[in-house]
Amino acid sequence: MCSYNPSRWLAALLLGVLVHGPAAGQSSTEALARFEAASRAAEDSLREGERELADSRYRDVLMNGWLLLGGLDAADGRWEAAKESFERASSAAVEQREAVLALAFVQLQLGRPADAVSLLSRLSSRHPTDLPARRLLAQALDANKQPQQAVQELEEAARLAPGDPEYTFLLASAYLRVKNLEAASRLFDEVAKARPTPQAWVLIGRTYRDAGEYARARAALEQALTLDPRVRRAHYYLGTIATMSEGAVRLEEAIREYRQELQIDASDAPTNLRLGAALVDARREEEALPPLELAARAELAPADAFYHLGRCLLALNRPAEAVPALQRALQLGEAARVGDTQIAGIHYQLGRALRATGATAESATHFTEAERLVSTQAEASREQMARYLSDTPDREATGTVTPIDMPFPLAALPSGERAAVRAKVTEALARAYLNLGVMQAQASRFTRAAEFFEQVAALDPLFPDVQYSLGLSYFNTQQHAKAAAALDRALRSDPGDPRARRMLAIALLNTEQYKRAAEMLRNIPGRDTDFSLQYAFALALMRSDRAADAEIASRQLMAGHADSPEVNLLLGQALAQRGDYDSAVAPLQRALVLKPDLREANGSLGVIYLRQGRLDDAEAALRAELRLDPGDATSRQNLAVVLDKRGASADAVRVLRGLLQEKPDYKGARYLLGKILLSQGAAAEAVEHLEAAARLDPEDASVHYQLAQAYQKTGRAELAEREFDRYRELKDKRRGGQP
Repeated sequence: MCSYNPSRWLAALLLGVLVHGPAAGQSSTEALARFEAASRAAEDSLREGERELADSRYRDVLMNGWLLLGGLDAADGRWEAAKESFERASSAAVEQREAVLALAFVQLQLGRPADAVSLLSRLSSRHPTDLPARRLLAQALDANKQPQQAVQELEEAARLAPGDPEYTFLLASAYLRVKNLEAASRLFDEVAKARPTPQAWVLIGRTYRDAGEYARARAALEQALTLDPRVRRAHYYLGTIATMSEGAVRLEEAIREYRQELQIDASDAPTNLRLGAALVDARREEEALPPLELAARAELAPADAFYHLGRCLLALNRPAEAVPALQRALQLGEAARVGDTQIAGIHYQLGRALRATGATAESATHFTEAERLVSTQAEASREQMARYLSDTPDREATGTVTPIDMPFPLAALPSGERAAVRAKVTEALARAYLNLGVMQAQASRFTRAAEFFEQVAALDPLFPDVQYSLGLSYFNTQQHAKAAAALDRALRSDPGDPRARRMLAIALLNTEQYKRAAEMLRNIPGRDTDFSLQYAFALALMRSDRAADAEIASRQLMAGHADSPEVNLLLGQALAQRGDYDSAVAPLQRALVLKPDLREANGSLGVIYLRQGRLDDAEAALRAELRLDPGDATSRQNLAVVLDKRGASADAVRVLRGLLQEKPDYKGARYLLGKILLSQGAAAEAVEHLEAAARLDPEDASVHYQLAQAYQKTGRAELAEREFDRYRELKDKRRGGQP
């Protein structure tokens, strides 16, 4: 199942270190210590009031923190998360080299070589002597099916590092990839002379193997064993060559080589996996089970380990145990995107195991999926697919390609330690973002502050002070809905915080959540001595249709603020809401005397005059309101009502059409225009507007009544009856009866 892919020819070439930046070659302890020291330096600068220096240092903290988190994501095989982490690292600081290299590495793991080529080409153009960048660019070019360009990159790298055995080796491997065997062999000989070690011959042998040059690979690996009979991986690669070159014919030879490798290190998971797979292929399942169980217990065991373990258990007539192993293989294989051939094989084996346990229906879904994947394969892939479905070993599939060395210092940590490090790095990142946000807020740059606080909340929504800080920033940028949500969360953490309660109440008021705003303002300490809170409370009461309470609150305000135009306006509106129009006029008129350009005062007077039948006064008041606020949709609609009542229906229609051009979803204008058009005999157009009004507010009985009449006048009797029924149903519901 572990498919051999010649296009990954550079996988063997990294020689231990991919990223030659500050973190390269560091131990996990050193990398974490460096990050923690950078965090402390940033906090020291902030404490000493050196804000510019603190800002710069915190951005370094962000870059290095995201690099570490990305490395942890990569170590866990979470490549998409790693990609996002490295993208954040690259945007955090001016110097992006490490982040770009890491991001390109991840793009290759995700099977997106073109993206890696784009990143690395830009980096190499800026830093033409950056050898690690050129090396990784060569790998990306080859993966992107541009082998000649890859060779050119490595030729340039070798020119920049003359006599360096590492780059000589890289170039030799590149020549091997493009089948220039003579040049490759010559350069490999130079490497062996410069590094006359068994490990160098193992590396050369593996590279020949990956290129399909099996005779040369055997010779190199045998030379390694001559120099050191216990050199690691020589027997392992000889075993893979046996099956890759001649498949089942040389299974016994492969098994012998794997067993010799295990004499050097009995716990080596990859060798146990290959030995177990070969033994299953040889129908020696009892012998295969122990090494396969060991391979499956390894940390980050691949899909192959569970696939071959499942096959083994199934052959041993233990299908109930095979099912979870194959399910795990499917999960890991899909996550790693191993390809349709391998996934189809897993589905097929899982279907067999489920059928053997009696789960017939579930097994059928896996057989169907295996068949679907088979049908999508090109003809050239059918033979390989058939081998997977029949348990016949694949000459390439029993081989292996050593993965690219992780370029991240924390990748070598055990998973339990990685979790602890992740928590520590995440906390330091959150603190850095919080402090950057605080600095922006202190400079009254609240939009930018909110962006930093959002990053804190994304990392840890319960981080101390983040929700309050986020709410404060949103509030100061008048994003009241977002402010209300953040302040709600802040109060859940600290219900007694008076700052958060006060700000939340005002945010609720600004988002028209009047009832909740009123309840919150009622219990806020200090409201009785704070004019702004008293006013907000009275306004919330009035807007939540509690006119009597609003009048009381407004009169209390008037006792100490009789010359406040806003208080007079509020009292007048509360009285009007109660239906006491005569009493409401005086405070509204006084509000306008105190502040002639006070918005809403003329509009409120216009509504009162309309209700009193004083149409001339109503029109004058509403036009005065619109001179102050031409976009006031409510006053424009009320003006249309006045004009229609005065017999100036054409003028009313013009007002409403203009309003709907700007606000096509304004239900009141749709209804009123439909009603006027219906009265003018334009029933067809009236239907259009009344249908829109019904969609906008399906519970308005008046809309359904007018729409029924419009349908009736356009000869649509069935629709008219349906709307009359809906009108009666809503009227009965309003009266509390049954439809």
